[in-house]
Amino acid sequence: MRFLKSIFRTVLLLLSSLGLAQAPHVSKIEPPNWWIGLPDPMLMLTGEHLDDAKVTVATQGVKVQKLIPGNRGHYLFVFLKIDPEMPPGNIDLTITTPQGSIHATLPLAKRNPAGLAKESFASESNQGFQGFTPRDVIYLIMPDRFADGDTANNFPNSGTYDRNNPHAYHGGDLKGIQQHLPYLKDLGITTLWITPVYNNNDHTGRDYHGYGATDLYAVEEHFGTLNEYRSLVSAAHALGLKVLLDVVPNHIGPTHPWVNDPPTDRWLHGSKQKHLIASDQFRYLADPHSSPRDSRAVLEGWFADALPDMGTDDALTSQYLRQNALWWAETGSLDGFRIDTFPYVDRAFWQDFHLAIHATYPGFKTVGEISGFDPVVTSFFVGGRTHDGIDTGLDTAFDFTLFNAMRKVILHDEPATLIDEVLQRDWLFPHPEMLVTYLGNHDVPRFMGEPGASVQKLKMAFSLLLTVRGLPQIYSGDEIGMPGGGDPDNRRDFPGGFLEAKQMEDKQMEAKHNAFTPSGRTSDEQQVFAHVQALLHLREQYPALQRGKQFHIFSDRQTMVYLRELPSEDTAAANAAAGANADRFVMVMNNADQERTVTFPVDDTRLATASRLINVTDPADSVTVKQQMFAVKVAGRSINIYRAEHN
Repeated sequence: MRFLKSIFRTVLLLLSSLGLAQAPHVSKIEPPNWWIGLPDPMLMLTGEHLDDAKVTVATQGVKVQKLIPGNRGHYLFVFLKIDPEMPPGNIDLTITTPQGSIHATLPLAKRNPAGLAKESFASESNQGFQGFTPRDVIYLIMPDRFADGDTANNFPNSGTYDRNNPHAYHGGDLKGIQQHLPYLKDLGITTLWITPVYNNNDHTGRDYHGYGATDLYAVEEHFGTLNEYRSLVSAAHALGLKVLLDVVPNHIGPTHPWVNDPPTDRWLHGSKQKHLIASDQFRYLADPHSSPRDSRAVLEGWFADALPDMGTDDALTSQYLRQNALWWAETGSLDGFRIDTFPYVDRAFWQDFHLAIHATYPGFKTVGEISGFDPVVTSFFVGGRTHDGIDTGLDTAFDFTLFNAMRKVILHDEPATLIDEVLQRDWLFPHPEMLVTYLGNHDVPRFMGEPGASVQKLKMAFSLLLTVRGLPQIYSGDEIGMPGGGDPDNRRDFPGGFLEAKQMEDKQMEAKHNAFTPSGRTSDEQQVFAHVQALLHLREQYPALQRGKQFHIFSDRQTMVYLRELPSEDTAAANAAAGANADRFVMVMNNADQERTVTFPVDDTRLATASRLINVTDPADSVTVKQQMFAVKVAGRSINIYRAEHN
């Protein structure tokens, strides 16, 4: 055996001398840097001739635990053990094969102190890692369609930028978002949700939305730089705004290098030539009687038959993706994640993912996209409960069911009792008050793009959204009633965020239609904006509208009456801060076109002790209880909000 090894080494040396055998080469290290005190990293080295590589570390306090070679000598996985007491600096790596050695470094830094907090905390100038609560209001931004803060990264001659093409880049970027943070603060927003900022540059522009990553450790060059990502989050925190980043462990873009050269045989599910097509039949995952074949296309199919599905059930792939999430969180001091295509990933992955996230950042929160209108299926994926020995750890989900019901009732005149029927299923969720409610997002037609929509209906929809239980989310542009049909028409540029070339010559000149300013809005836009702003400020003033428990009082085909009530332990503080009788609020909805007097009984309800209802927007409008009944006059297509005074 020794003789054979000696011959083998001799042959390698001979090949090397002839220029046929080559020394190792490393073109990329992922993650590109790390932090002391985070879980010990697994490095993935990408390069050439790494088949028989050995890795040594000269830096004290760091050890190589094990090595796992990847495919075709192009990848090498290096597991490190880092002493939590070592000082920051560079980890010096030496990669050696019989053909030679190369050196590489991995920067190692101290963690952000805010990320070390034992729980979330609140302040006017936070440092991140706070998570979110029902006190918050989320604002969804697609960077490319919000505001162009730096025309230098538009790359107009690249073929990827064309504002007349709804499938190309339009120039929106991270600087543009940062420049308009005061607009969001003034509106009453507390939390930003930014769609993915991964590098998606496939030289076509078709993945302007961010969901087709070509590099999971780089910022899309059309959006800006890593420093601009940090600057945006820091500026938001300075204004007291939280930031959620969209992450996509389920899939990558069709032009990612891994498609033709995967790091391992299990890195992706299938290949470009042979793969399943993703199915959205999530019920099979929740069905304890289903067969594996029923759910395989959900968990392993390529989304839209185009986006390669990550092998999240593989240990190496799983650790890579967990580390990637931690890297984005620590780099930006984020407050939480919005998680794309949540049910398409196996539950065991999510359990490990959230154990790592929550152990590292106790206050951090996640909200998952679980599309579909069946709350039973949605509840199966939410954390806090164990199914088949697995708790996904997901903090909450988007309330697709309530979204669907609100649109049906307000836009299509279905019975208002439909909303009550949805809320009756809140028992399915450990924390229904955390469900993220919304009127629209980047995947559905705009509210104002639907048949039958009107400004008055939109205003009523916002009144419902911002007073019903849950954590509300507003899609950028809905606060001014932007129109738009299905994708991509629902992703129009925000008016005022994109100055024409002539206007760019004079920085003092505002765009004629600039919805970031009152004077630049149309009358309808200003009407909707003022309504939403007033509701948000009302919600901020009265905690009962944020986190009060919801109770059903009365409903019929065109009417719904509901109560939001603070728990008794919070009542004294609320009354002290906002005045007496700030613990119970009554909302009366009239979904008819004409004014209506809504009469409803209060005996044997949480309003049984109420003596008077005072309209919060018109204190002169008060209604007194008579024979355990209230009779309230409500304008057509509107909701009245009352404080309840008690005997």
